Amino acid sequence: MKKIKLTLFIALLGVLLASCKRDITEPVISSNPAKPAISDLTLNVAFTMANADSLVKFSWAAVDYGFASSITYTLQISPNSDFSGSVADLIKTQKLTGTAKVSDINSAILSWNKDVGKAVTVYYRVSASLSVSSLSAINSDTKSKSFTPFETLIDYPMIYVPGGYQGWSPGASTGDALYSRLYSYDMSKVRYGGIIRLVDGTNASTEFKLTPAANWDNDWGGTLTKTGTTYAGTLVSKGSNLKVDKGVYEFTVDIGALTISLKKSDDWGIIGSAVAPYDWSKDINMNYNGQRKMWEITADFKAGEFKFRANDDWGLNYGDKGADGTLEAGGDNIKLAADGNYTIRFDPVKLTYTIKKN
Repeated sequence: MKKIKLTLFIALLGVLLASCKRDITEPVISSNPAKPAISDLTLNVAFTMANADSLVKFSWAAVDYGFASSITYTLQISPNSDFSGSVADLIKTQKLTGTAKVSDINSAILSWNKDVGKAVTVYYRVSASLSVSSLSAINSDTKSKSFTPFETLIDYPMIYVPGGYQGWSPGASTGDALYSRLYSYDMSKVRYGGIIRLVDGTNASTEFKLTPAANWDNDWGGTLTKTGTTYAGTLVSKGSNLKVDKGVYEFTVDIGALTISLKKSDDWGIIGSAVAPYDWSKDINMNYNGQRKMWEITADFKAGEFKFRANDDWGLNYGDKGADGTLEAGGDNIKLAADGNYTIRFDPVKLTYTIKKN
């Protein structure tokens, strides 16, 4: 009797399992999924610094894989219609709408080395991907919108470089100390860079250290090895002062790997009849503003002319042919119409400059 009951149980279990197997429907991904469709973008606010915190809304229609699924949408922008090279991910969501700040879009445009005040065509699309899948993302058609970027300062993470050249003052915000900082341009808070003039009076060399904050609670020192016009070394917590020959250097620092390297860089200044001593005989040094990625100077000037010059020599100099704000090697003298206190900035990468009367 027990044997008969066991046989009946096994038979019934087989019937149940077969029935369950028939009831399960495996999802089948469409061989031709319908891609998401992004809507035209309409700005509800002016694209200006005053509206930096205002939100820009993007919307799109859903992708269709042929079955219900969990999908992540990424709103991407690029200066290139084929999204080659620079691409910024503005929004990640599982909804069919998303918002980005005006400042976020502006920062992305500026990170592409676009000029402030000049219209830029920005391409945008939404990219859909399954949350758990090895399938490639499916992109919407690409659309475009014109934006005119405005000047703003990106709040990069930074570390400090106190030394004899600036009074051993981490975090000081006046004089040369203002230009003794390195910035994490990729926002990693690990990799830092910038350009600093390491000149301590008439001394042939300069000593310095690095600090993660505007105080001496923690600092890095170490020993640098010189090869030609470059230095490299390993950072050591509370190590000895770092030392280099006086000059202007481009820094590369990795506080994760505790490495540091310095490469000799051009030292930019201005010279002319508008610049003390007002007779084209001597340069006035500019300082590198790492947050702006520009050389700058604020000082009193006279009505007259000037040019930008590297390393106190005419071998590399820039003027402005056509007075259009764009510099050319050996170009025409730049004119100042009136005496006054000015802030002059120079971008050696874009070859542009600005003059602001204070």
